Amino acid sequence: MKNIGIIVLNWQGWQDTLVCLESLKALIYPGNISIIVCDNASSDDSYPQILNWARQHYSEIALFYQEKEKCLYAKEPGGNELAPFPFILIQTDSNLGFAGGNNVGIRYALTTQKYEYLWLLNNDTIVDAYALSILYEYAITHPGLALIGSTIIDYDQRDTIQCAGGCHYSPLLTIFKPVLAGKKLNKITQYENQTIDYVFGAAMFLPIAAIQKVGLLNEEYFLFYEELDYTQRLKRQGYDIGWCKNSFVYHKGSASVGNVQEGDRNKLRRANYYENLSTLKYTANFYPYLLPLVMVLRFVGKSLALIKRRDFYLFAPLFKAYWDFIKHQLISNGSVKN
Repeated sequence: MKNIGIIVLNWQGWQDTLVCLESLKALIYPGNISIIVCDNASSDDSYPQILNWARQHYSEIALFYQEKEKCLYAKEPGGNELAPFPFILIQTDSNLGFAGGNNVGIRYALTTQKYEYLWLLNNDTIVDAYALSILYEYAITHPGLALIGSTIIDYDQRDTIQCAGGCHYSPLLTIFKPVLAGKKLNKITQYENQTIDYVFGAAMFLPIAAIQKVGLLNEEYFLFYEELDYTQRLKRQGYDIGWCKNSFVYHKGSASVGNVQEGDRNKLRRANYYENLSTLKYTANFYPYLLPLVMVLRFVGKSLALIKRRDFYLFAPLFKAYWDFIKHQLISNGSVKN
């Protein structure tokens, strides 16, 4: 069995992260596993809480911090600082976003040259005990796949599917539809060979060899669209993506971006800003011929939806996202000076 690194990104959410780590500790996999937790410069008690948990469960851990030059420095130097320890905790000096935070863990894994696969998990997930071993066996029997998604199940409704590996995406309408969303888990045997446009970012399994060829996650996206971007880049290199039906991951969702029920308007403003900005960036990167039409359709559609829901406070992040994107495009094209 191959060495596998599991990367969990934490930002202001140590409670969810510890629940996730407890489930990872119970994984049944005969090979070597390293859990790589990247704390994205949390300002709460995340780092000490995660470190305390690790010291209770592992006799050997490695602590690193990363500065802006993207170099890792050992907090507790050892004889072989980059050995594949069973538990690694890396702290960044600033919030690097989803792509940047995960890339810290990916860089560590690449530097050690000890891992064959990486599993990127959201911190608001828990995993079935056999989820990893099933993923590994699926990857071995499907060598053409460079990105594999598990069956994502609703955390609070354990009989309901959130998505079958990933989603369909409409580049023109910029809307996504999770595959098999809302279907009952006990009916999953009825579904075979579901096609997906991209793997859901809450759980992404991929071989190191593909990362070495395609590169890291695109840090141009601070939040949202990282998995769509990576899928496009993989396909351009001749790889494909897929769904491992019998690998189960339970997902809460909205832990870091907020939801209407929680009523956290600051989180929702932040999420809406990055969702709109990343949509425009992704369209410009991969569907530039659609960009003018997408900008109009999305703005009108979002505005009508906000008016209907009376979410008038979300107009400010919508306007800001458009303005920041347009300003960036003008600067990139040399139309204005920065």
